[in-house]
Amino acid sequence: MDRRRALALEYAEHQYLRARVQGVVSLPGNPYQAQLYGDQDCGAFVVGGNPSPMMNRVHGDSAQQAHNLADLLQTCVAYAPAIALIAESAKVAPTLELEGQQLQRLRGWTHGQLFASVDELVAPPSALDIEPVFASTLESFCALHREGFNTPAAARPVNQAAFGGLLNDGRGHLYLLRDQGVAVAGAALFVADNGVAYLGTAFTTKVARGQGYHRALIAHRLQQAVALGAQSVAATALVNSQSRRNLEHYGLRLSHLQTLYRAESQG
Repeated sequence: MDRRRALALEYAEHQYLRARVQGVVSLPGNPYQAQLYGDQDCGAFVVGGNPSPMMNRVHGDSAQQAHNLADLLQTCVAYAPAIALIAESAKVAPTLELEGQQLQRLRGWTHGQLFASVDELVAPPSALDIEPVFASTLESFCALHREGFNTPAAARPVNQAAFGGLLNDGRGHLYLLRDQGVAVAGAALFVADNGVAYLGTAFTTKVARGQGYHRALIAHRLQQAVALGAQSVAATALVNSQSRRNLEHYGLRLSHLQTLYRAESQG
């Protein structure tokens, strides 16, 4: 594992997630009690009433910033934030210690992190109808997203605010894929300030799966990443998933595994 590259990938991902939470923070009156702590390098983002580790996380380099990360875990303890740690193999420890705090691995939250420099990509143009999302079409994107992920009703306003945060950030880009004028798939792209383009969420409606739309959205975002000046691209996928195979089809390769932990007392 190339640790420097792995840290660059992790940095890009938490910038992407932090930008999403910024959208929730910006809602009038901050109804979900969302908070940002620290900075892009070492910090935390949390959202009250939404326990997802995607929305509640402490981030930074555990080797160099362990003390700060431990303090952030305590500061945000009411939100039960997760912390992402790098692993080289699937044999990750069920528990770890960080500055005297016991951390427990979250089951189901070990993913493959994939990476490629732009000169390693193979992404021919897609002939499908893929369009950028603007404020006027954000609702269509979010409706498709909640169908693809079967999002509970209570989480839908938070998700829409989070995706709006990406558009408002300027580094975030959302796309809709249409088949005969009907939106059937969507995806996100975020170009972090370290030159890594992170391929964020991607989804397809159930009736439209298996028709190559996921691959088409990968290829489109890779081309957009190059056009936006990114030096490399990264993505997250379950290790034994079709998503990983689709990403590898275009040149991305496994960099490392990411495992999420929480302070043991938080479950």
